[in-house]
Amino acid sequence: MRIRRRRYIIIILTILVFTIFSGCSNTLWRSSDELVFGTTLSTKSLDPAKEYNGWFTVRYGIAETLFKLDNLMNIVPNLSEGYENIDGETWLIKIRRDIKFHNGEMMTPQKVKKSLERSLALNKRAEDTLKIKDIEVKDWSLVITTKEINPTLINDLCDPFASIINVDETEDFDNNPIGTGPFKIVSFNSKNTSYLDKYNDYWRGEPKLNEIKIIHVSDADTLTMAMQTGEIDVAQGVPYSSVNLFEDESLYKISSIDTSRAILMYYNYENKFLSDKNLRKAISISINKPEYTSVLLKNSASYAKGPFPEGMACGGNSINIDDYNADEARRILEDAGYEDNDNDGILEKDSEKLELKLITYSSRAELPILAQAIQSDLKDIGINVSVEVSDNIMDILDNSKFDICLYSNVTAPTGDSYAYLNNLIRSSGASNYGQYKNEESEKILDLMESELDKEMRDNLAIKIIQNTIDDNGFDFIAHVKMKFIMKSNVVNFDIHQTDYYQINWETNVE
Repeated sequence: MRIRRRRYIIIILTILVFTIFSGCSNTLWRSSDELVFGTTLSTKSLDPAKEYNGWFTVRYGIAETLFKLDNLMNIVPNLSEGYENIDGETWLIKIRRDIKFHNGEMMTPQKVKKSLERSLALNKRAEDTLKIKDIEVKDWSLVITTKEINPTLINDLCDPFASIINVDETEDFDNNPIGTGPFKIVSFNSKNTSYLDKYNDYWRGEPKLNEIKIIHVSDADTLTMAMQTGEIDVAQGVPYSSVNLFEDESLYKISSIDTSRAILMYYNYENKFLSDKNLRKAISISINKPEYTSVLLKNSASYAKGPFPEGMACGGNSINIDDYNADEARRILEDAGYEDNDNDGILEKDSEKLELKLITYSSRAELPILAQAIQSDLKDIGINVSVEVSDNIMDILDNSKFDICLYSNVTAPTGDSYAYLNNLIRSSGASNYGQYKNEESEKILDLMESELDKEMRDNLAIKIIQNTIDDNGFDFIAHVKMKFIMKSNVVNFDIHQTDYYQINWETNVE
């Protein structure tokens, strides 16, 4: 029976692969100088000013920022020639004179100004992070004045929300923003296949590839099979359990890098159970993080002590957390008045069952796996958790329609800790989806905001993190190693710890 079921699954997957990838031979796309990129990740829009869409716009080589981060996370000029900090609140940024947008128009300081102002108006993270009061054009430079001292302005201008697009000439921001990158959009389809064409007038040089096809594959096993059958050149989202299928170095290469991408649990503080710190602490110490990372994630992640990985000064080595202890979790709940009155294994308080809904999403293959493990561990201490896997995770987060949300994000996208902590922990933060409040942490955030000394900033970050961890404000589960599977002849496909540099002008299939 088990063999028959396995055969059935293989047949279904084969049909799915054929259906999804049958268009790969479309005569519009030549077989030479073409790259086919299969990924479980998708976005509804390519407008960099909205939410986190800019990550995809930059990943695909469509748009660029004034500055970028090199492989050592140092800031380097990109669409700019450099910057000067005139005083604590005034910055001069010199704009390159040799860059054209995809429609052939020159990128001028006026157009850069308009693009940044649009992002500030539409993206709360951009507004909160950049703290820009005014932008003026002076010859071929921008003079940016901030509302207050912002030591990390140049770091923050590396964030994809600051991607520069031609605002005046873009007719469809969601599907065809006009950028400056090595590839321009032919067609965008968030649920199926998107097509990119090389931009011959790219400022760094002519791109090596003629075309790129980006295929969204919602099922990770289908993606794995497509990589095995040669239908795609690069795969992002292959399950950890399947990575060993691609160890033949004559056919494939596995590119991996440690990142600041954290898996964490948001709590909704409007839930009367989760507003109880005792319950949050019990949940935290009932989750076996070391076992999750070593067994479930096949050592493709390290267990987290906080939002930042150990390599950062304010990372895990500087943070203290309580170890896994299910027995202690049960004792905490008992002392807090939770009882199993009807002996069904589920605790109650005030005559109400301790039942919670955990929501996650499937485009990160590890999340549903971890959600099931968390469900099992919490049931073991008397908490009944239902798991829902949603395709609309941002809508759910934005509207706080969850009890617990298992989520994944990059915590140090621009190399500094402040932006993430401010967005996550401040009560008005753009990423504080569960309405968490911690006055002490916010007071320290206020000090960190204007602190110029890096060592002092790191020390303040450690205090903020430790204070929030002690309050069990969030639960950080793991830091993920990013893995891409590629054919052995793919070169210069970036794997960067920021997670938003991938396709570039030198990417090629040899």
